Amino acid sequence: MTSTAVPAFVIAYSDSDFTNPHEMVLPNDPKECGPDDFTHMGKQYWGLETGRHVATTVQADQNRFEYNHLAHNWITIGLKERTAVEKINVSTKWFTGNQVHAVSLFLKDELTGLQSEVLTRVSLKPDAEHEFAIPATLATECHIEIYYEGGISRVNFFGEKAAEQMPVRPNLLEKATISHVSNDHYGNPGMAVKGSRVEMHMIGWESARTGFGERALFTLDRPTMVEEIVVDTYLHRLNPPLACHIFGLTQAASAGADIESLMDQAPRWKIQFADGTSVIPADFQQYMLEQKYLQEAVTGQTDRTRFQIMLDIRDDSPWSAVVPFGSLSADKWHRFIDFESNGPFTHLLYTHYPNGGIHGLKLFGTEK
Repeated sequence: MTSTAVPAFVIAYSDSDFTNPHEMVLPNDPKECGPDDFTHMGKQYWGLETGRHVATTVQADQNRFEYNHLAHNWITIGLKERTAVEKINVSTKWFTGNQVHAVSLFLKDELTGLQSEVLTRVSLKPDAEHEFAIPATLATECHIEIYYEGGISRVNFFGEKAAEQMPVRPNLLEKATISHVSNDHYGNPGMAVKGSRVEMHMIGWESARTGFGERALFTLDRPTMVEEIVVDTYLHRLNPPLACHIFGLTQAASAGADIESLMDQAPRWKIQFADGTSVIPADFQQYMLEQKYLQEAVTGQTDRTRFQIMLDIRDDSPWSAVVPFGSLSADKWHRFIDFESNGPFTHLLYTHYPNGGIHGLKLFGTEK
């Protein structure tokens, strides 16, 4: 077993209101919580610290509370090397009364699909280092259930690097030409393509708040069969888009047509009222900003303030849906591997709604 911690990264988590949870997978010693280290949220801690009361629900209409013993927060961690994990260190350093009380750990191996619960609701002490020896377990990912709330300053994994590793694949968007960018107010799609979680702050492609559906066109270096797409909202905790939508063009679909005419046939945003009336504005952003929906004629309905928004793609459109609707969350590594169509594509049109920021955008696949 190696003495150095396995490199790891945070995939997703339920909550870390007070702290930056990406610190907890670093090999660094947790930074001291000094007497003068404060933020607007109070004392500054290193690692993950959740909000309170996840196990208690208010039932004000009955003057009581409901307590759920099984309620918990959680965090999912990716291992950058496939490892036969033999030891797990969990630190609550500097969390003297606000530490997590107990954790359960599940190790998952993507190559085999196997998952094992290796620790079951083990107790954690305040301001302490905890070492757990386990039978060697192959893993590429760890899911931690946190009972119920509080702080963990560090989690490190130790073991032997597996002989068979996950394949190393290039991000094919790095060779793509980027055009037709709708909004690059705070960065641009090229920055998202290069995003690799080096910084401990938000960076990437973030649009202004006036956007109502942002997009960028990627002309691929070679026709590509899509195998995986990653949309990473790393450290975009309060400003991620709500969903992404990805469409592709094949050589056959684009043959004999210029890209401008093809973009004119790309999916467009439409609104639909309760009576079934739908509108596809020529300029959706301006339509929304000028609140023109208030002027629409709706059968038997005076309230035009609520309606549905969706992408409209014509039956004869040359664009194929790849990810027609992919929900996005804050500060999360999103992997899309199930596609409506996977190519081979010469172009990919990436769209997210309504606006916000992404740190990383990656395409893995096979070039033809």
